[in-house]
Amino acid sequence: NRAVRYHRPLSVLVVELDHAEHIHKELESIQVEALLREMAERLGQSIRDTDTVAFLDADGPPRFAIVLPETDEQGAALAADKIRRSIASHDFGTSGAWNRITVSCGSASIDADYRPRDEAGLVNRREYTGNLLREAYRALDSGRSSGTNRTTVGAYRS
Repeated sequence: NRAVRYHRPLSVLVVELDHAEHIHKELESIQVEALLREMAERLGQSIRDTDTVAFLDADGPPRFAIVLPETDEQGAALAADKIRRSIASHDFGTSGAWNRITVSCGSASIDADYRPRDEAGLVNRREYTGNLLREAYRALDSGRSSGTNRTTVGAYRS
């Protein structure tokens, strides 16, 4: 919320494991957990110290959120592409066909010149951040129709 308060750019990525339904069918749950742990480590190695990665415990395919402070839309797209390349080039410890995996990313950004309607209202900032995450989800879902291993950029509109 500091980025919103001080009018700094902020971006959020939602990163989703491609072909998750097939991976879940073909691997045992302990292998899937190990794969996700290794994927989280790889994501952590692909981002800056100032960025934050978190697992989104939601129904459906495994997804991670990555918060990128001081990052505009172009920077978020570059970060997402770096993440995708890092995951795609890594040999994961899983057996069989799933030692190489890909991810897709959706991103949304707050521009530095964004002004909340009520800058004194914490509720508005929380609502705004939620909308940013929802917009990253929407970007990811819209990109899914075009295939896997891709980045789709969405921009928050107030």
